[in-house]
Amino acid sequence: MPAFLFPLPAHLSGNHLPLAYSPLTRLVQNDRMTFIERVNNFFGYYFNIVAGELYYLEKQDALMREYFKYPGSENLPSIQDLLRNTSLTLIDYNFAIGYPVPLHKNVILFGGINVHGSGKLPADHQKIMDNANDGIIYFSFGTFFKISFLEPFVQDAILSALGKLKYKVLLKLDDPSLLQNYSSKNIVVRSWYPQSAVLAHPNCKLFITHGGIHGLMEAVYHAVPMVVVPFMADQYFNAKFVETVGIGMKLERETIHEELVLEAVERVLQNPLYQEKIQERSAIFKDQPIPTMDHVIYWIEYVIRHRGAPHLRPAVLDLHWYQYLMLDVIAFYSLTVGVILYIVKTILSLFIRCIKCFIFSDKDCESKDLSNQRTYKKISKKE
Repeated sequence: MPAFLFPLPAHLSGNHLPLAYSPLTRLVQNDRMTFIERVNNFFGYYFNIVAGELYYLEKQDALMREYFKYPGSENLPSIQDLLRNTSLTLIDYNFAIGYPVPLHKNVILFGGINVHGSGKLPADHQKIMDNANDGIIYFSFGTFFKISFLEPFVQDAILSALGKLKYKVLLKLDDPSLLQNYSSKNIVVRSWYPQSAVLAHPNCKLFITHGGIHGLMEAVYHAVPMVVVPFMADQYFNAKFVETVGIGMKLERETIHEELVLEAVERVLQNPLYQEKIQERSAIFKDQPIPTMDHVIYWIEYVIRHRGAPHLRPAVLDLHWYQYLMLDVIAFYSLTVGVILYIVKTILSLFIRCIKCFIFSDKDCESKDLSNQRTYKKISKKE
């Protein structure tokens, strides 16, 4: 899994995310959810599983059978069965950059594998960063996203603000001509930077990012607070997390302007709480019993040594959905309780009638019986 354990993979690996405090990434909320947020979380989780089982995986299975043809391919199990037979699931995730959730032993986290051994900076980068007395602000929207993807007013707000900062700015920019209308004496433009090495430098004080999961890991590992401008997908969730735990600020792309960018930068850099919180998160990230790579290799080899390690596969994967949700058990108890209540009600009704007959005189009881008999005879004659 490239990031997080989404509902369908969780379901197919026999895991279940506790919906009361495990927010779905697409809903952009934290682990302290309101009632309405929990309602949305519940619906989104099960919709993802049901749609995945009934539609998505069926389409994937059809593609597999159409294109993966070889002698014996006609005996391939369904893609659902193949996925449920998986021994080990590796997730590019770390609880230092997310919320804790309980997971079975068949799920191993390897988040942070990209930040160990940051490497050396090129000589020109090293010189620039060493001589930045006021500190460095590193700006990058990652490998795929570019500033040119932004609306013109957002580009204007960001580039204009960067040129007015007293700090040296390392700007990842594929098209330097975008800066021609802005002050850029403090800006160093490159089409690529060794990101982890830049963030590892002690003079790097702030990271302005789109909120990609790997950039977030690198920033937390190297204890660099952030200003996040999310574009899409999990970036909004990551930005919300950054803001929630106090390691940076989130800026909404739709409402951004120059003053807001300048205010966010100064606030994160001048408020010592952001530095304290990012140092705490960095310590959590680095506190591992063994190096992440060694941990992952151990579990891969463990599965090989134990011939697929079927003992890691939880029995929940062999249950029907109604058994997993305990609906048959709930139905049994509901029926049992219903029968017991009916019996108790019947007994109480008989007991109350006996008490009434005892309280009233026998004469009254007899007169009532005679009256009932006469009424019955009249009805019989009419019939």
